[in-house]
Amino acid sequence: MIVRVTAEGAVVQDADDLGRLHLQTDLDADGLRAALTTTGVGEPIDADNAWLDLAVLRSTAQLVATAPDWADQWAGMTAYAEKKGWLSPDGRSVQVHIER
Repeated sequence: MIVRVTAEGAVVQDADDLGRLHLQTDLDADGLRAALTTTGVGEPIDADNAWLDLAVLRSTAQLVATAPDWADQWAGMTAYAEKKGWLSPDGRSVQVHIER
């Protein structure tokens, strides 16, 4: 799954590919911070990583997902992220890599 972030907002692409969750953007650090916080999608951690709100991500991704077992794949993805230590301490966000 790709979360594409622009100054206009965030769009989920490839929602059925839950094994490759990452964020893509052409924005600089300040622009990305503004876009993520304004839309409620998440917040940057550093230059290479960001937190994405799992509830917002799930609700957005479900709108474009087509795989019949998508909910099971989502559960598997979040369990894997938890096992790898990629969930926030409160479990509400997932850490993703930023690709520019």
